[in-house]
Formats: sequence, C-alpha cells, structure tokens
Amino acid sequence: MQDEYIECGVIRFVASTLSGSKQVANQSVSEWIPPEDPDPDAILTEAVNDTDARRYEDALAKHLWFYREALRYRPSLYGVRLSFALGYWVELGGVYPPAMRELEKIRDETGQRILNGKTNSLRDLFRDFQGINRALQTETETADLFIRLDRDCPDQAEQVFDVALAALLKSKEYKLCGKYLKPMDMIRRDGDTFRRHENMAKEPRYANKDFEKVGRQIFTNDASILVALLVVNDRKPEAEEVAECARKEWDDTGFRAALNKALTGEIPKPWP
Repeated sequence: MQDEYIECGVIRFVASTLSGSKQVANQSVSEWIPPEDPDPDAILTEAVNDTDARRYEDALAKHLWFYREALRYRPSLYGVRLSFALGYWVELGGVYPPAMRELEKIRDETGQRILNGKTNSLRDLFRDFQGINRALQTETETADLFIRLDRDCPDQAEQVFDVALAALLKSKEYKLCGKYLKPMDMIRRDGDTFRRHENMAKEPRYANKDFEKVGRQIFTNDASILVALLVVNDRKPEAEEVAECARKEWDDTGFRAALNKALTGEIPKPWP
C-alpha cells in the first residue's frame, strides 16, 4: 500500500487541477446496474459523460458506486476518489439538485459517525468528510467538527489534526492549531514526503506529471505554515529550529525566502 503521506500529496496534486460547472436538470429514472467485473475508471468516465448528456440519474448512480466501491477494486484511486471524482459530482449537483443533496447527506452522516466515536477508521472517515467539504467549498464544516473533537475527544482530534489543518487555517484557528503542533516530528515527516516526491519524479511512469514541481510546492507550503504557526503561538525559537532543519533539506533561494517570510508570522494560504 502506498505511504499515507504520498497519498495526501497525490490528492493535493489532482485537487489542484479541478475546475468547472455545467447546466440544467433532467428527472429520468436510472436503471443502471454495475457490471459483474466493474472497472472504476470506466464507471467514473461514464458518470461524467452521463452528466454531459443530461442522463443525471445514471450519473448520480455511478458517482455513488464509485465513492462507495472504487477502492475495493482499485486502491490506487484513493486520491482520485477524494478529488476529481468529488469535483465531478459537485458539477452534477450544480445542474441536478438531488445529486447535491445526496453528497451533503453522505457528508453529514460521515460527520455523525466521527462524533459517535464508534469507528476503527477515524482518519479515513475524517479524510472523506474533509474531502467532501473541500469539493463543496464548505470547509468551515471541517473546522467546526475538529473544534468539537478538540472539546470532547482531544485524543481523536490529535489523530486527525493534519487532515483538518487547511480548514483550521482558513478559519484562522491559529491558537487551536498551536495546541497540536509537534514541530520536529512534523518537519521530519514533511522532509520524508519531499524526498519521496523527488524520487518519484525521477521514475518514468511519472514523467510529465509535474511530481517534482508539486512536491516542492507542498514542502514549501507545509514548512512555511508550520514555521508561521509557531511564531504566532509565541514559539519563535522552535520556529527558527524548524526553519533551519527545512533549509538543510532543500537549499533553494525561493524556499529560503518563503521561510524568512514565515518567520515574521505571516501565515501562507494552504495549497492548493
């Protein structure tokens, strides 16, 4: 199985390319049934084509199947499931309101399962919750759920802090973020992920996929956010230690400039 942090990078890579919306609705009844040997990629493509052709019920049925079943058949679609696929679903929801209601329902049920605490897959559930909110542009929902976990189940909040971080930053919950920062562990993990992206970029199968560029952007963003959060939480010595560690990982003029700006307490926007 791919390393979890590489999966996060892949999600961020494909999420950065999402765009678009479509038009008007149709109320046809879907008779679609998944084939005996389903191909998740083909079904997702069909869902997009069905949206274009205004076969909205079929498109929704296929999006639901992909969200629920795709990883059983192809775990490598982890990143696509929480980025491109949700983006296409939101496009469908823009022209066919039942699809939007179904996605919001799944999001709300996922949030309730997290709050109920009866799960062995907290991080996976929180990733789903966060991914849907990112696609819907309702990331305050992610921040609000984390705030509830912090209040009622801080041990669970700690487990999903990195997943919630972008939403917390957008809600300017800087002090709450400070509570969960483990600076040296985080920068070492970021460095590991950076090196993996650098190595992956050298593999022929990733040629022309901008893995090197994306990996460097992620490292710059993550390291700068960590440094700036430490500064605004009155932990400047730790911020300087993290910045020094990051510079040793990658000696680049633009990267050093980003770290210097972060050392003033200026928090960059999460990327993408």
